[in-house]
Amino acid sequence: MNLKKAFNKFWKFYWKDNTFASYVFFIVFTYLAFKFAIYPGFLFITGLSDILAIMTPSMEHSGNESSYFYDYYENLGYLADDFDFNEGLNVGDVILVKVVENYSVGDIIVFKSPYYQNKLVHRVAQIDPLKTKGDNNPTSFIFDTVITEVYGKAVFKIPFIGLPRYLLYRITGL
Repeated sequence: MNLKKAFNKFWKFYWKDNTFASYVFFIVFTYLAFKFAIYPGFLFITGLSDILAIMTPSMEHSGNESSYFYDYYENLGYLADDFDFNEGLNVGDVILVKVVENYSVGDIIVFKSPYYQNKLVHRVAQIDPLKTKGDNNPTSFIFDTVITEVYGKAVFKIPFIGLPRYLLYRITGL
């Protein structure tokens, strides 16, 4: 069988058939293609290190930002209005993450802590030693001060397109 016929047969089964087997194959193949080819390829081409949906309200500005964000950084000698994403991040926002050489107070970073199983997204509050804090948190927590790995800095935000991911997490825990 030549390559064109094989591809046409594959495409018909993958995209046009309405059988249970073709639906299962579509889901599995599409997931694997995104997981192992499209997503890593996109990251490689763009130079990004990760793409993340915001899953918790720790970075939201929902009424506490006056004391938890602006006053907190002003007391440290910084003007929070000058920070990137100074309007915070909402649940369901998606951030594009890039590894950078140096981090500054006010940068939003993605990091890992032994005290929390998932990646965390918080703002840098101190450089040496590295300490972070959520904009919607009154103070830094233990996982903000014990950081085992930094995955990168948030460089771009796409509002609310991560809501389906958030809903899937809330419904299924995945």
